[in-house]
Amino acid sequence: MSALEVTFVTADRTVWTGQAAQVVVPAIDGSMGILPKMQPTLAILGTGVVRIIDQDGHVEALEVDGGFVSVDADVVTIGVDDAAIVEPTASRL
Repeated sequence: MSALEVTFVTADRTVWTGQAAQVVVPAIDGSMGILPKMQPTLAILGTGVVRIIDQDGHVEALEVDGGFVSVDADVVTIGVDDAAIVEPTASRL
């Protein structure tokens, strides 16, 4: 199975890095899903939640307010000023 190599950074730290099956970002013009083998893309982020879904289905959710996402050859780079972890509201079954 193909995987995305994800690097999520702020100006002063690496927030998340690793492999993911899927990433969903709040692009300025709507939610954008990123899967392996996607065409190269560059998008501006709005306010919302970035969701990184790993190969096991675990979801890391982080609140952002602007930034960018770049996708090229299964490499996803997310750059933001700041990010805050979103606590899950219900336990996973």
